[in-house]
Amino acid sequence: MLMPNPDPIFLRASVSDRCNLQCIYCPKTEGMENRVPSNLRGHSLSVDEYCINLEHLARNGLRGISFSGGEPTLNSDLPKIVARAAELFDRVELTTNGRFLTKMIPSLTPYLDILKVSLDAVDSQLAHAINNGSMEDVERAVAAIRSGCSAGIRVGVNVVVMRSTVNQIEDIIDLCKKVNSEDLPGKVYVSLLDFYYSEERRLIWEQEFFPIVELEARFISRYGPNVVQERFGCRFFWFDADGVQVRFKDSYTVTHRAPKCRDCQHYCQEGIYGLMHSIEGWVTTCPNDDPAYGVHLSPGLSAEEVDLRLGPLLKDIQQAKPDHNSFVTMLTTHGLNPKCQHLISAVKETMRRPSGS
Repeated sequence: MLMPNPDPIFLRASVSDRCNLQCIYCPKTEGMENRVPSNLRGHSLSVDEYCINLEHLARNGLRGISFSGGEPTLNSDLPKIVARAAELFDRVELTTNGRFLTKMIPSLTPYLDILKVSLDAVDSQLAHAINNGSMEDVERAVAAIRSGCSAGIRVGVNVVVMRSTVNQIEDIIDLCKKVNSEDLPGKVYVSLLDFYYSEERRLIWEQEFFPIVELEARFISRYGPNVVQERFGCRFFWFDADGVQVRFKDSYTVTHRAPKCRDCQHYCQEGIYGLMHSIEGWVTTCPNDDPAYGVHLSPGLSAEEVDLRLGPLLKDIQQAKPDHNSFVTMLTTHGLNPKCQHLISAVKETMRRPSGS
C-alpha cells in the first residue's frame, strides 16, 4: 500500500452548535466541537464575518480545513462557506452524520476533497442505541456515502470504536467493499477513531473506551503489515483490508503537548493538533471552553490585531511535541486511575511493540 499524502495542520471549523442526534460518546452539553466561553454562546458570526476569519487563518499558515459542528449540514449557509474555503485552503474536508447531506451535496462536491460520514454500526438497533436517532439512520448514512462516491469524492467512514461496537468493524469494511465494487468514480475508506474522554461522558467512557491499537495484531494477522503515517498531533496506521483502506487513528500514545499543557487542569485526551474555530469566532487549540486558552476573532479586527491575538496559539502549535506519557497523565488528572489501569497496561505494551510486527 502506498504511503498516504502528508496531512497539513488543520483548522477544525465548526459551522453549527446543534446536532440532530444524541450520540452516547458526544459531549453535547459541553458544545461538541463548538466549545466557547459562556458569554459568546448564541452570538454567531455572519457568513461574511466567518469567511473573513477563514481568510485570516489561511494567511497565518493553516493549509487544511475540516468542517464540523454539531452537524454542519444544519447550517443552510454551509455551501457558501465551503466554497470560500476551497479558495483559501489546500484541502477541504467535511464530517457529517449524513442525514441531510443528499439534498445539499450537489452544491458541496465541487469544493470538497474528502467527505467523512459517521457510521458506528451497520446493525440498525445498535446504531439507534448509540445515536438515539431514527431506525433509518444507517440507511441515510449509507446513502450519503454513495452520494459522495457518485460525485467522485473520496469518502471516509468514521467509526468511533467502543467495546459495544468493535464487532461491527468487519461488517463496516464489508459494506465499504460493496460500495467500492459498484464502479463509482469515488472510493470509500474506513477511519477508526478513539472515543475521546470528556467529563460529561465520564461514566460511559469508563465503560466503553477501547484502545483501537488492540486491534492491530488482529489486522496484521489477517491483512498483513500496516503503513505508519506520522502527522502533527497523532499517528495513523493504514491497512489494506482486501482492497478497502482502513485507518487507525492512534491519538493517545503520541499526542502532542505544548508547555501550557503541563499544568492544565482540563488535560484533554487529544492534545494539540491544530486550531479550532467556532461559529462565534472563538479560536483555540484546546477542546474546552476555558477563556484562558483561546481568543475571540470578533468582527472588525484589523489584520494586525488578528495576528497579535493568534500569535500565542500559533506558538503553542510550534512548541508542541509528542508526549508518550500523555494518556497516563490524562487518566491521573481526571481521577480515572486506578480504575483504568488496564488501559495503562495496553498503552505501554503498544509502545514497546514495533509497528507492523
